[in-house]
Amino acid sequence: MGLKGKIYLLFGKNKWILYIIGLFIGVAMGIINPLASTHLEQNNVGSFWIGIVSSSFFLFMSIGSAYIDKNMRNRNIKGIILIGSLVSATACGIFPFVSSIYVLFLLMVIMGFGISFIMVGVQTMLQNLTEDNTRGMVSGLYSFYFAIGFVLSSIIGPKLYMYKSWLPFMIPIASLLLCPIIVKLNFKEKLIFPAKLKENVFKKITIGLQGAFLYGFTETTLITLYPIFLLHKHYSLTNLGYALAIFVVGSIVGTIPMTYISDKFGHNKTLIIIITISIFTVLGIIVSDSFGLRLIFSFLSGFAIGPIYPLSLAVTVQNLGSKEISSGTSLFTSSYGIGSTIGPIVSSTAMSLLGDGYIFSVCLLIFVIFLFTTFIKRGSYQSKTAV
Repeated sequence: MGLKGKIYLLFGKNKWILYIIGLFIGVAMGIINPLASTHLEQNNVGSFWIGIVSSSFFLFMSIGSAYIDKNMRNRNIKGIILIGSLVSATACGIFPFVSSIYVLFLLMVIMGFGISFIMVGVQTMLQNLTEDNTRGMVSGLYSFYFAIGFVLSSIIGPKLYMYKSWLPFMIPIASLLLCPIIVKLNFKEKLIFPAKLKENVFKKITIGLQGAFLYGFTETTLITLYPIFLLHKHYSLTNLGYALAIFVVGSIVGTIPMTYISDKFGHNKTLIIIITISIFTVLGIIVSDSFGLRLIFSFLSGFAIGPIYPLSLAVTVQNLGSKEISSGTSLFTSSYGIGSTIGPIVSSTAMSLLGDGYIFSVCLLIFVIFLFTTFIKRGSYQSKTAV
């Protein structure tokens, strides 16, 4: 196949439109969650409540995704994306003008719930347009654009917040409202979440769901607790920023080559390899004494951990029929949301009880459990095949 044919497989059928929407979702999430914590702190909210409110975003992203799988069958995907955009954009617009902790909690719940509608809808559309031999790269490109949006907005957001506290929240409003408009203008056909099949989809996608949970758990632990870990090691605030930034850069850089490799050698095999590598790179962060080494291992951790999301998504949908993909993407987003919700809570508890050195202990345990269960399942499958 020529270069034009390969480019068409990755960007044709309006896939590039869905990548742009992924970028807009990344822009929205890069402002909502980080600046929500900043806004709460500025309103003298305690750290306990900041954790509760921030976690509620991912918890209700998970609940919203599960709700779609159960209750949105035979519904218009465009309509679901529209509802999610309107609901989350409205809540985002109200958020900076409110100081009541209970109202702020409710608004974060609404935003998480609404954004789940957009994510599941867009990922379902994208996977339905994708051929099996390019699922890794297509999922990787979607994640790449999402990450670019997230990074850009997370850099710009705090600067705008210092100028006017309400100003950065206007960016996710615009980004979220553009999503259904772009879908409507570029996808003229009717798009429906198919009726739920009697066959149990969950059994087919357990490895992908474990990967989604693992990624959500690890990513939010790194973003929220890694700076605290470095602060306790007496590094400056500037160095904290460098360490986190280089992890994100590694995540972006690693996504495209690793997903390309996965399309050549298999999504499952590549996922197992990068999770194995992640164990050693995360251990490197913990045991290194010099800041330079920690920067190197931060980059390598990002390079290995970043592709886990798109690879897990590819693994989730690779064996599903067209009518099962919506269930797969819903359960995938739900699993990611659960991991993101409990990651910082469980890891911070481990730090409090056992010490700073155990910041990633639960992450490493989950990595090992993933590898163990994956090998058990592969061995069981090979035994059945032999019989």
